[in-house]
Amino acid sequence: MAKLEIKTTQNIKQKQVMSYHQRFELEVLELSNQDLIKMIQSELENNPLLGQDSNLETGRIQKENSNFELLMNYVVEEETLSEHLQKQIRLLNQDINIDLAFFVADMLDSNGYLNYSSQELLKYFPQYNENDLEKTIQIIHNLDPLGCAARNVKECLLSQTSDVNTQKIIKGFLPDVALNHLSNISKQLNIPLNEVQKSIDHLKTLNPKPGSNFCNTSLYLSPDIYCYVESQEICIELMNETYGLYRIPLSLSNTEKKTKQYALWDNKLNNLLLAIKKRNRTLLKIVSYICEYQKDYFLYSSELKPCTMKRIAELAQVHESTVSRCIANKSIIFNNQIIPLKHFIVKSIADDSTSEILKVIQNIIKKEDPYHPLSDDKISNLLNDLDYQISRRTVAKYRDILTIPSSSKRRKLK
Repeated sequence: MAKLEIKTTQNIKQKQVMSYHQRFELEVLELSNQDLIKMIQSELENNPLLGQDSNLETGRIQKENSNFELLMNYVVEEETLSEHLQKQIRLLNQDINIDLAFFVADMLDSNGYLNYSSQELLKYFPQYNENDLEKTIQIIHNLDPLGCAARNVKECLLSQTSDVNTQKIIKGFLPDVALNHLSNISKQLNIPLNEVQKSIDHLKTLNPKPGSNFCNTSLYLSPDIYCYVESQEICIELMNETYGLYRIPLSLSNTEKKTKQYALWDNKLNNLLLAIKKRNRTLLKIVSYICEYQKDYFLYSSELKPCTMKRIAELAQVHESTVSRCIANKSIIFNNQIIPLKHFIVKSIADDSTSEILKVIQNIIKKEDPYHPLSDDKISNLLNDLDYQISRRTVAKYRDILTIPSSSKRRKLK
């Protein structure tokens, strides 16, 4: 009879878990100046240790006498999410209720979500029913950026992937993903651990806020950075640096200072002040690299150079997501213009907008020989010749958006 042998082994795993303070710092970094001011106002109302005095502000706002209402006339125009989606809707070669689709695109929030019930939307369009609305929403899901018009995060992420395992994880295991409980997901779905990891890696490439990269009116109302040129040097200053915040010295006994409530106030105050300092340092760092990269624009009014967030991240030696958070909903004042920071992240010719590429594909197929229609591979090569670096798979995806059948189904018989 074989002996049962029990062995114990030790496995050392390194796992990075963000602390509350780190998560809070990222949240503050992503806020626009106006939203940060709102957060500060809320904390002032609830924290007796926090005070504010505008005379203590050391940022550019103290020296600035410009009429911001006048500056609004000089805002650099940026495409909104609604405009971006409506351009694509116009090009769709399929059965769609254009007026309803335009309305839905207009009703999306700054992250691209649809926060209205079917009843609320259809009361403006009694000629349509819930099936019409759902069909319209599904079409918008598949436009660029993927996932717009979702009602919740799950729906948003599901519309961005066709991978079966990833969809299963999104539907039932997002809390496990957040807690890194991969073994539980593997066990519950009966799939190997390496497949779970692969699906989670794919999941992390999806965008839970597809509309966040489009312009937001709030960023024009309270710019973050003042930029000017002096002696051929590009200078940048924070509009708000301290926000006039200070600690109020309360006359409390040592016993009172040891209470949980005091500790909570003290902790929140310290977190907020440290997060603002970190935000300031990161913002100045990223903007300085953007200005250096686009210096010909600032010094000689030249055209902006093609520039990606990845390139700025490499120069600043930070993660690309840090650059994304840093430029989100923020703007600078330069030459009496209010300019969104993302205006300086310029796509190359090869990265032109989806709506333009859809139009080019449509024109290529219109001009093809109907007896010898072009394959997706040939269309991809033609697009590459026109400096649009589009893969065969992406051509197939765009054909689906345009509801154009494959080459075999387009072929006419002589």
